Amino acid sequence: MRLARRHRLAATVAFAAVLGSAGHAHAQGSTAKVAAETLFEEGRRLMTDGKAADACPKFAESQRLDPSSSTLINLASCYEKTNRPASAWATYKEGASLASAAGRQDLVTTAQRHADALYPTLPRLNVNVAAPVDGMAIALDGVSVGRAEWGVAVPVDPGDHTVDATAPHFKPWSTKLTVAPDPKTVAVDVPALEAAPADATPAPASTAPVSTSPPPPPADDGSVGSTQRAVGIVLGAVGIVGLGVGAGFAVNAKSTYNSSLSDCVAGSPNQCSQAGVNERNSALSAGNVASVMVAVGAAALVGGVVVWLTAPSASPGRSTQAASLALVPTLGGGMLRGTW
Repeated sequence: MRLARRHRLAATVAFAAVLGSAGHAHAQGSTAKVAAETLFEEGRRLMTDGKAADACPKFAESQRLDPSSSTLINLASCYEKTNRPASAWATYKEGASLASAAGRQDLVTTAQRHADALYPTLPRLNVNVAAPVDGMAIALDGVSVGRAEWGVAVPVDPGDHTVDATAPHFKPWSTKLTVAPDPKTVAVDVPALEAAPADATPAPASTAPVSTSPPPPPADDGSVGSTQRAVGIVLGAVGIVGLGVGAGFAVNAKSTYNSSLSDCVAGSPNQCSQAGVNERNSALSAGNVASVMVAVGAAALVGGVVVWLTAPSASPGRSTQAASLALVPTLGGGMLRGTW
């Protein structure tokens, strides 16, 4: 069988030459038609050389690029020669329909004649579903088999086939079978699907990593309290020392001032010799130091008392050591001694 397409190619090329500037879309269409014609001729050459298995893909791609009833009929003939009678029969029928739409009655007659001759020889497959469930899907060799085809003997090509059945919440089912090249019907019974086990593993509450390090020890209130009380004692000690030093400078200032009076005019204490003026200046400096030391000492003493009183108590059962503070007189002054 040879159904030529050269007359359509000539018209296409001529039309493209006249309207070559019509636009990019037109150029793409012309290129596809040229490629389709080239593939068609290559398919015909392979068929003549007895290489039908290589010719079928050429016809199929030519049909994709530029659908034509003559290409379909040649593709059907190729399927017939490669032992795919069901595919050939369906493609002949499609080619006859396309030829009828194009008004090519000669091609309709050719395609229908071949289809009618093949039909009685076709093997068939009947998929029976015992217990349909919601969402159930049947596939033959990966191609969906619609519900309307269930229980209907449908032509198939001879050879190995796989039937799969799936449904939500059910285990998938599958079977393999071989169809002989005989006009017989092979039945496949899809059994009731087995319910899939419920997932009993609870979802993790959190994806945060779990720390394997031991928790930090609880705060030792006794230790914290002891430290704070020690700080309070130190502040209090600084305050007492400051007050003592300030008092010493105050006494020295008063003594120096009284000594200056002997170098001043009686009855006019502000009229003094140079020695009296110097003593007055020393007394003023000592008084200023005394004021500063007393202020600092008082602030430190008050702060130490507050820190001591706000220290947390020791935990029950935990022994604490009593703290003490004492001012010990020494030669020429005093020394602060404390324990905690």
